[in-house]
Amino acid sequence: MEEATQAFVFFWLAALFLVVGAMVGFFSKVHWQRRTGAVMLVVGLLSLMATPWTLPSSPSSAFGHLLGSLVGPAVLLVVGFYLITFSGNVPVGRLSKSDRTMGVAMVMLGTLWLEAMHWWILTPMYPGEVNRYWLIFWPTMLLATLTFSLATYSVVGLVGDGRLREQRLMMVVAVFASLLLLLGAVLDGPNVNPNQFSSEVLLASADIFGAMVGAAFAILVFAIVLAIYESQQPSPKRLDPPTMTQLEQASHIIAHNLGGEAEDE
Repeated sequence: MEEATQAFVFFWLAALFLVVGAMVGFFSKVHWQRRTGAVMLVVGLLSLMATPWTLPSSPSSAFGHLLGSLVGPAVLLVVGFYLITFSGNVPVGRLSKSDRTMGVAMVMLGTLWLEAMHWWILTPMYPGEVNRYWLIFWPTMLLATLTFSLATYSVVGLVGDGRLREQRLMMVVAVFASLLLLLGAVLDGPNVNPNQFSSEVLLASADIFGAMVGAAFAILVFAIVLAIYESQQPSPKRLDPPTMTQLEQASHIIAHNLGGEAEDE
């Protein structure tokens, strides 16, 4: 019972704090509510990351270990993309070119850090073996990156005008993600073999495909429900055409405002 209580407090309640804090901090426009949401997010994240010590015998602690392992590259990528974005063609608050260079360096360092988790000694190991959540996260992230970049490439090509540079960037990202997937499926890493990686890629592909199919069905059902609801609504009441008296009154008002005289029709 005590272990169940600890798991509820340090993991599930912390996860609730993380989700609620992120939603409040992102969507609220009230300053104190946003600060409260940020505090809840930080407390929940730190509690989840501390589960290897607070819940050492729980399987959930492996998830907290993964979060702690991803903090470094995640911070580098987020700050790097922020510097790159706001040092470009933005209307206000544009950063300097040196900030853009620093952003590019941080993105490259964060990407290399993630790569070192698969191809070097930085692989998250918990407890005494490769963290199973890392085996799920890494192939899923590569497949999601590949899917997102290809989808963005297609959308920009359809609706964008003069966006060839963005299309090329998305294609480079897609090729890079594809290359990493191919290398992981044929080459041994220090802690992950190709067979294990390939099986995780297949499982991640099924998850992403299922999520896309589910989202498509959800959108379709929502559209059907909306169409049925709209078809059951009464037609809006049509106004009767204006009478001659109303037309003459409108003509006098217009002529008075324009400084002219009304004309009889």
